[in-house]
Amino acid sequence: MRYIVVGGGPAGCAAAYTLQKQGHEVDLFEADDALGGRTRQIKIGDFSVGVGALFLMGGIYPRTTAILKEIGRHDDLVPWGGASELMDSDDSRYPVSFVDLLSYLKVPRLTLGDRINIAWMGIKLFLSSGAKNPFDGEDLARYDHGDNLEGFARKEMGDRGYEYIIRPLFDFLYAVPPSWLSTPFPIAIIQQAFKMKLSVPPEGPVQVSEWMIEASRNVEVNLSTPVTRISRQDDSYVVEAAGQRYRADGLVVATEAFTAAGLMRDFISTDSHDKLENAPYTDYAHVQIGYKKNPWPDYPADIVLPVGYGEGPRPVGALVLQSRRQVSAVPPGGELVGVYFTTPPLEHMSDEDIKREALDTVHRAFGEPSEKPEFVELFHYDKGLNIAKPGAYGTLDAMRRELPPGIVLAGDYFAQAGIEAAVFSGERAANQLMGAGGSG
Repeated sequence: MRYIVVGGGPAGCAAAYTLQKQGHEVDLFEADDALGGRTRQIKIGDFSVGVGALFLMGGIYPRTTAILKEIGRHDDLVPWGGASELMDSDDSRYPVSFVDLLSYLKVPRLTLGDRINIAWMGIKLFLSSGAKNPFDGEDLARYDHGDNLEGFARKEMGDRGYEYIIRPLFDFLYAVPPSWLSTPFPIAIIQQAFKMKLSVPPEGPVQVSEWMIEASRNVEVNLSTPVTRISRQDDSYVVEAAGQRYRADGLVVATEAFTAAGLMRDFISTDSHDKLENAPYTDYAHVQIGYKKNPWPDYPADIVLPVGYGEGPRPVGALVLQSRRQVSAVPPGGELVGVYFTTPPLEHMSDEDIKREALDTVHRAFGEPSEKPEFVELFHYDKGLNIAKPGAYGTLDAMRRELPPGIVLAGDYFAQAGIEAAVFSGERAANQLMGAGGSG
């Protein structure tokens, strides 16, 4: 059979890989000039700059890991320890490990009572039920009772536990206040945190998508070919792209939710369209600052997370020395600093304000460099990051079941932004399209 996949990010590439593995012919359409979606890398001089995703999370990425092993690429991944420190509002620094939640118990701002509350919460979560797969929206929906992460964390951990553990982690991972986030995903992550190990493909996370397509047969990749319309004709679908019409027995739409809403407007219900159109996305920005000569070669941490007890919204959620994460991102002897912003302050900041704040925060975190940077590049997206507000899992999962036969959606917006969420949804969409049901 012939299938079409719309979208060449990790979700679309996972769908195409899964379909061709069963012997089907696949046409993949990608509007951009390269695969990868929000995992793409772009060249700025001698630097390779990631537009979004930073790393893989090992043991809690089971489907991504399984596919990479299947295609013989898992051993190519480069482990990354993610050595981190919290930078307090008085400039105190507290070393922690990004992948070891117990390390946060050593933060001196936490009292003995705080540590007892946090340890007790950890025991309760470890013994309690929760989503088995943090990246399966259907599983997460069963545990979404309308609570938000800030309320849950303050109740279980206390205010300081929230400010020095939960808030810095999720400021970095999802760039929005924890009060905007539902609880099932972070609870599932905490329950499985002991399995987390960070790694990065040698040329960046974009290689996950590239490797899946390189390992595929019978997949025709069409880059720089945006799909403009999808229509139903009898028992098949017609996709219009670059002035051509392509017919398929089935279709995986692996675009952003709002893009999928527009493409399918003619043959889905108004209610389903609105669920996709209104799927929660937020303003998102990060700044990449390149130095030909590394100003801080001996800095003791790779990630700096700003914190502060009882503070309001912080513009910057994290700073990452990219040469430690991905050596190929920088020329020999250079450094690239990623400055990742939180969403609320962006509403009141111009692009120049964002760049200025990024430079000021870098200087505060690492020290004033002796030379000016080669570039200060801003990546600012109006709908750059999908988030899971309370109730979002159930709404989107219900909408997925409302679609007509022969068309399936994929994308990380069904669960929580991340490569595993995208890969899981793409693989599941392909299996559903073929009638296999589930992702194995």
